[in-house]
Parts: sequence; C-alpha cells; structure tokens
Amino acid sequence: MLIQLDTKEEEYILDLQQQFEEKFEQAFVAFKRSVKKPNILLIGSTGVGKSSLINTCFGEDLAKVGVGQPVTKHIESFSCDSKSVVLFDTQGYEIGSGKEQKFLNEVVEYATDFRESDNPIHIAWYCIQAGGARIVDFDISIIQKIQQAGLPIAIVLTKADLLNEEDARKLRQTIKEWLPQIEVFETTIEDKLNNLQLAELCQWSVDNLPTGLQISFVAAQRKNINLKRAEANKIILQHIAGAGLVGFAPIPFANAPLLVSNQAGMIARILFIYDMGSYASQVKDLAGVGLVSLMAQSSMWVVAELLKMFPAVGTVAGGMITGAVAATMVYAIGTTVSEFCATFSEKALSGNTTELKAFIDGKDTFFADEVTKNFKRKQG
Repeated sequence: MLIQLDTKEEEYILDLQQQFEEKFEQAFVAFKRSVKKPNILLIGSTGVGKSSLINTCFGEDLAKVGVGQPVTKHIESFSCDSKSVVLFDTQGYEIGSGKEQKFLNEVVEYATDFRESDNPIHIAWYCIQAGGARIVDFDISIIQKIQQAGLPIAIVLTKADLLNEEDARKLRQTIKEWLPQIEVFETTIEDKLNNLQLAELCQWSVDNLPTGLQISFVAAQRKNINLKRAEANKIILQHIAGAGLVGFAPIPFANAPLLVSNQAGMIARILFIYDMGSYASQVKDLAGVGLVSLMAQSSMWVVAELLKMFPAVGTVAGGMITGAVAATMVYAIGTTVSEFCATFSEKALSGNTTELKAFIDGKDTFFADEVTKNFKRKQG
C-alpha cells in the first residue's frame, strides 16, 4: 500500500526505523544473555543413537560443535553459544562388560543430586534402541532410581522406524509393566515419518522443566513449531500490555519511540524463540540485517498507516495515540513476525528448497498483507 506523506513525516519515519534497528540489536543481545539454559541428561548404551537424536531435535550435534567439559568419569557436558540448552552425555555402556555397576552408581548419584547442586540436571532422556525390542534389568534399575529421586525422566525409543507394529506394542507393554509412570516416546531421524513422537518428547520436556527454563528449550528445539508459536503468543501478549501502559492515556505521537522500543524488544524475543539465526547457512539474507530491516519496515508501515488514518496524528509532534491503537500496532506486528518465522521454519525443515525460496522472495508482500490483515482484525 502506497502512503502519501509529506517530507517531515517521511524523515520522522526513517528516523524511527533507524532507532528500531538499533534497539533491536541491543534487545536481542541482552535477552540472549539473560536466558538460563536447562541441563538435559542423556543416558543410553553404546550405539543407541544419542547423537542422531540430538542432531535431529536441535539441528546440530552439540557434542561436535560445542565445548565439552568432563564432570565425572562417565559424564561430559556440552554447550555452545548457538543453542540455549546444555547436554550432559553419559558414555555408552555395554551390558556384560563388568563396569555396569560403577556406571549405574555414578550416573544415578550425579543425576539425583540435583537438589544440592549449583548446576543441577533438570530432566533426563533415557535412550533405548527400539530395534533391540527389549528393556533389560540394568535399564529398569537406573530409571527407577532416578524416578524415585524426583528427577523427571522419559524413555526415548530411538530408531523406532526399524520396529514393526507388533514388536513396538510388546516393548511398550513391557516397559509399562515395569515402569508404569514413565512416559515413552518413539523417535526416528526419518523426516518423512515426522520423526514419530519427537515433537511430543519436546512437549514433555517443556512441561517438566522449571518455568524459567522453558523458553530456552523451546528456542533450541526445532521439531515442535507449535511450541514456538505458543511461546511467541505469550511474548506478544506481554508486549501488548506494555504498549497499553505506554498509551494508557493518549500519548503524544512524538513519543512513538517508546512504542518502537517495545516492538524491537518483542521482535527480538520472537526471533530468539524461532532460532532464526540457525537458518543463516540456508538463506544468506538472514545472516545480515535483511530480516531486521524487513521487521523495521513493517513496524514503520504501521506508523505510516496511522499518520494517514488519523489526521490529528499527522501533525507528528502534536498528534496522539490511544492505548488501544498502540496495542493494536504491537499485536499486528508481533503476530505477523511470529507467523512469518513459523512458516519459514516449517518450509526450511521440510527440505523443499523451491517452496522456501518462493516464500522468501515474496516476504515483502507477505508482511504487507499480514500486517494489514492483523491490524484490521485487532481493530474489529
């Protein structure tokens, strides 16, 4: 939509856009530094497929790209700046090696000492290769001890696509007989099978993490986009409330930078949730300021639309914005950014590069259409 503005108004909007980009970068860096990372303990025998599981869930193998730090003889922690989780990986064990008891004692002691530790384990994933179609006494013993200590633990059946339906049913039945209160998730690295229950495992993890750590896990995982949408909606509601407070009483349009700062903070948090930086290698435009500029332009589009819709606002320095209008601005922009990120993520993860490229090429039209639609929807 082309909006006719006078020179003074155009200069004002350009100045707001520059302020937005500066505020965005500051807000993104500050927010990323502020979030705390959850500690996830991975347990499983040799060759169970833990690395493949992590790579599928988080988009990269933290054991390869992260910095490893031994914490015990059998446990090593891995973290990296690009992912907002810390993995505690146990060494693979082999039944019958004679070292099972030492492994069991050390892992259980470390996992269950979370109430006393300064850096506690928050949840545990116990990995069993589904292709073996069995759970052994050693597995049951570790899981029971961790469960009895009160640490949330789930059983993750890896390579479950290799198991036929009848064997899968029998394995689940056996597990439930011995461990009736433990959730079981079948997973695979096969995207064509939607990775089976990997998205559900992510939901379980969020549900069992402390509230302050949930946002970090949601951002790090890539397989449950609905989790990201839900978290983004919470952020949008928080910033709508902030915009309403800014404009609870009509505020001078000259104070629009207050709203710009609010929008920049909101968008920074939404982009963190969708982990958009992880797709930079797929789309060069995301590696630079292209995406940020697009967000800024969308924000300024709303400002320009307000100038046209409300003559009193058009004086720039003398106009007023009501709390309702300020909240509508935030809703329209936040909802559009979230849906853009969600759609982009889904297309990127599908592996269909043709569809992804077409979506990126049409991003300007997408933003103009979606912001307009959401702005009008919120106005009723």
